[in-house]
Parts: sequence; C-alpha cells; structure tokens
Amino acid sequence: MEERRKMGEKDREIAVGKNRFHLDENNTLNITVVGEVDEKLAFEFMKSLRAFDKFPSADGKRNVLVDLNKAGKTSSKARRIFKESCEQAGTGKVAMFGMHPVARVIASFLIGVTNKKDIGFFKTKKEALAWLKKSKRDE
Repeated sequence: MEERRKMGEKDREIAVGKNRFHLDENNTLNITVVGEVDEKLAFEFMKSLRAFDKFPSADGKRNVLVDLNKAGKTSSKARRIFKESCEQAGTGKVAMFGMHPVARVIASFLIGVTNKKDIGFFKTKKEALAWLKKSKRDE
C-alpha cells in the first residue's frame, strides 16, 4: 500500500493510495474510493480523515460525498469501520453515488445497518449534491 501523503491546497486534500479525500469550499468532505478496501486500509482512511478536524464546520457537522464509481470489494471489517464513522457525532449528511454494481452493494449495506437517518445513495454526483444541499425543512 502506498503511504499516506498530503497534497497542496493547505492540507485540504489527502491521498491514501489511489483514494482521495478533499474538503471543498462548502466544507463538504469529498471521498473517492478506488479499488478494494480491507480493514487495514479502512483504518488508514479514518486516521487520514482526522486531519480535516482542524477545519471546523459552522454547525459542528460535516457533510460527506462519497464517489463509489471506482470502488472494489470492501471487506466486512472495513464496512463495520465505515458504519461507525458514519454514526459519529460530527458527521452530517452522507451521500454516496456510483453506477458500478459494487457501489450499490456497499451503499445498501451501509444504509441497511447504520442508525443514521440522513444517508442516501444516488446514481449521479449531481443528484447526490442536490440532496446534500437540501436543508431538513426542505425535505
């Protein structure tokens, strides 16, 4: 596995192997998952995500946009780690998107096992972003 490395833009972007984490101007965490994810890599993801804690959000919660188009198989232990991450207090809405069949499996697992109510899966990034932008009162 490639070492975790920080990439420009004042540490608002981190790569873990081929996977990318980017905190955008709206304080939404954009995650692109590439390839298979095992328990070790999932822990590395969680470790990397803590680097974004230095960028506080206005309401104490950060929305997450996850691109699963290039995701591969995810081990059961890695899925449990992601479930726990989704349920953390600082996590706002979680929108996952992707057309790949593996993306649907990952998303359906997370949606099915998490206690989180504001989590969704969408076919396209455009649909996912639109849902993230809706406030609770709009829904």
